[in-house]
Amino acid sequence: MSNLWPLPIFLGAAALFLVLYSFGARLVTGTRPFRQAFWCPFRNTNVRVDFAESAWDGRLVDVQGCTAFTPPTGVHCDKACLVLKRLPALRAETPAPETRYWVW
Repeated sequence: MSNLWPLPIFLGAAALFLVLYSFGARLVTGTRPFRQAFWCPFRNTNVRVDFAESAWDGRLVDVQGCTAFTPPTGVHCDKACLVLKRLPALRAETPAPETRYWVW
């Protein structure tokens, strides 16, 4: 009987991890900035985009700025790049956008 005391501790810890795994995205709601340059298949040009990335699971949640627009913070598209599984590589025929156009 004295060897069963670790079982409630293990079950309690497992239940706590299960709750954190299930509700973690709701508990940790912060985002972090993520800048990426890639070929935009929707605008047919190389772009540099400032994304808001989820701090919990690293998925892209918003576009904060894009060099395809003037000003870059005036993003008025469908933001379809958020659902791409992989961002396309830069294409050589179009130069990469320069960072001097970013307004902070």
